[in-house]
Amino acid sequence: MYNRAGRGAGGMAEADSMEKHNDAMMGNLQNKISNLKNITIAIGDEVRDQNRALDEMQNGFGATDSILGSTMQKMGLMYKSHGSMSVVYLAIFAIVAFLVVYGMVKMGGR
Repeated sequence: MYNRAGRGAGGMAEADSMEKHNDAMMGNLQNKISNLKNITIAIGDEVRDQNRALDEMQNGFGATDSILGSTMQKMGLMYKSHGSMSVVYLAIFAIVAFLVVYGMVKMGGR
């Protein structure tokens, strides 16, 4: 604020003009601060959502890891009990199944 004492009408008009300008700029600054606050809140919400999604993915990968581990143990037992030919037959079946699925996907895409 300006000291209005000792100024004429021109000085008071100038001071009022500056005060109105300051008030307008203060309102503009408050709007920008409010917008920034809203953006910050939105970013925080997005981070929480992403962290939740990552936790769910980690749980899914953990379940997949345990399933894969038990499958590998069963494969080891099968190899020990039935010999190496069972593994060869299983590998051939997996390759043929992959090629069939791959061919179906390629033909379906056309």
